[in-house]
Amino acid sequence: MAASIFSKTQFTILSILLTLTLVFALGAAEDGFVRAMDRKLLGLKKQKFSHFQFYWHDIYSGKNPSALPIIQPPKNSSKNGFGVVSMIDDPLTEGPELSSKLLGKAQGFYGLASQTEAALIMAMNFHIMQGKYNGSTLTILGRNNVFNKVREMPVIGGSGLFRFASGYAHASTHKFNPSNGDAVVEVIFPAFDLCDDKDWLLSEISRRGGWARSWTSLAEDGFVRAMDRKLLGLKKQKFSHFRFFFHDIYSGKNPSALSIIQPPKNSSKIGFGVVSMIDDPLTEGPELSSKLLGKAQGFYGLASQTEAALIVAMNFHIMQGKYNGSTLTILGRNNVFNKVREMPVIGGSGLFRFASGYAHASTHKFNPSNGDAVVEYNVYVLHY
Repeated sequence: MAASIFSKTQFTILSILLTLTLVFALGAAEDGFVRAMDRKLLGLKKQKFSHFQFYWHDIYSGKNPSALPIIQPPKNSSKNGFGVVSMIDDPLTEGPELSSKLLGKAQGFYGLASQTEAALIMAMNFHIMQGKYNGSTLTILGRNNVFNKVREMPVIGGSGLFRFASGYAHASTHKFNPSNGDAVVEVIFPAFDLCDDKDWLLSEISRRGGWARSWTSLAEDGFVRAMDRKLLGLKKQKFSHFRFFFHDIYSGKNPSALSIIQPPKNSSKIGFGVVSMIDDPLTEGPELSSKLLGKAQGFYGLASQTEAALIVAMNFHIMQGKYNGSTLTILGRNNVFNKVREMPVIGGSGLFRFASGYAHASTHKFNPSNGDAVVEYNVYVLHY
């Protein structure tokens, strides 16, 4: 009898505690549509570090190409095709042959975002179609200078088993056909994702004799391998502030900003749907003649019917000092008539691997007659 009463009492107490937990986890409304949550409810565990390798087939030739040019700028003074955009549904295979095992698809688009180099802005998802990662995606947004031997682009997120993922991808051309543009690119990238059992992972790495053996033995699906994050040599994060001036130039014979999409039907008076590709100089001072620090390469589009609010996707490609060759990636909203606009830094490459932060943009000068603008950027970044 006592045991029965005790069991009922325990059950009642546990029920009350569970109810209170759910109330605090799900019921703390901040703004009606926002509620504070306990991250434990998502089942998130400690991160693990994985390495993926596959071959990406960018095919323009044949009756069923996987890469399709969708934008050809009507006016372009650049000889290398500045502003051209292609949509892709490219196979990802285990080996360099197209006939080898299909692991997934690279789906998205890329555009030529430089007037002087074959430097693309890449926005794509690696959709995995094999093994335990089947249905999960890894998302890339970065700069790809295709004639460099190895190009690095940030992994900015993912879905499924790659929720909250971050990392970077290394791309190197395996084969290129200049007559039709077809290419085979080897893609290798480490990425953090969520591990079901990190203790098991570390014990296995230790048991198998460190990284070298774990790398050759701990294959999950052939193209995925567990790795020890210490191999990257990542140290403590530091916080840096960068300041430069962004020159968005539509005028003259060699503009750095080019309108590549003019919607054929547009009921908005402010140009809703217009898209521009940019290769804008970043300088030390507000004068275009001041020291060149880098380029802002990417695109922006007018994404509001009522405000001058842009969606901005661009890479700050640094060209000076110890950060030369590194990039910071921006994806955010820019309401250009606000005094100060804030956009997130979502990743980076080189010395900005795993970067996060935000950028403040404020207009220094604007010419309404031709659209030219000088914008001061202050960028605050956490990086290793």
